[in-house]
Amino acid sequence: MSQSTGRRVFEAVLIAAVISLVITGVRLLGELKGWAPAVFNIEPGGGGSPLGVAWCVIPFGFWFGRCLAASGHRPASYAKAMLFVLLGLATIAGVIYVMINHVPDWTDRSYVMNGGAVVAGLFVFVAWRRAWFTLVAYGILARIPVMAAQYFSVREGWNTHFAKGPPKSDPADALFLLTMAQAFFWPFGFTVLIGGLFATLGAATVRR
Repeated sequence: MSQSTGRRVFEAVLIAAVISLVITGVRLLGELKGWAPAVFNIEPGGGGSPLGVAWCVIPFGFWFGRCLAASGHRPASYAKAMLFVLLGLATIAGVIYVMINHVPDWTDRSYVMNGGAVVAGLFVFVAWRRAWFTLVAYGILARIPVMAAQYFSVREGWNTHFAKGPPKSDPADALFLLTMAQAFFWPFGFTVLIGGLFATLGAATVRR
């Protein structure tokens, strides 16, 4: 990656990470203060709140794809990139199906889900390595503040979604399960695959 390309992508990732940090901070504050429940949902997983870092992957993935393409770093084949993203998504869907239906213990489920997510994300690595590295970098930076919010929420007993593990899991395992998901599933699985899908679309909008 050239110096100019690296700087452009680095700046995009840094800006995206800062925005994600602000979102995580506002989300935590809103839940602690009891603000609008529809937005600051304290249920496990966040209840699909519109204010979440997960949603950021869509616009930021698109943006990263445009930045890479504008710098001359496109996927070798858009069709291949899209196909591999879909294969990765199918893989992770299969892993989750097996986890839910055949792995009853939540600790074992964590290993299956997070390991499967990392493997599924590698489909993007095969199809478009620069996008994979960019998305992983963003995913890690975006998830570190979430892990911090989870740690303090669990330690201090805050009534936020950050402190709550999966439904029917042992509350004593919450921090382990939540940290594993933030360290592996979200940056190396979800962010890479969903971000890779929109990065491919974003790159396609940049003229050669």
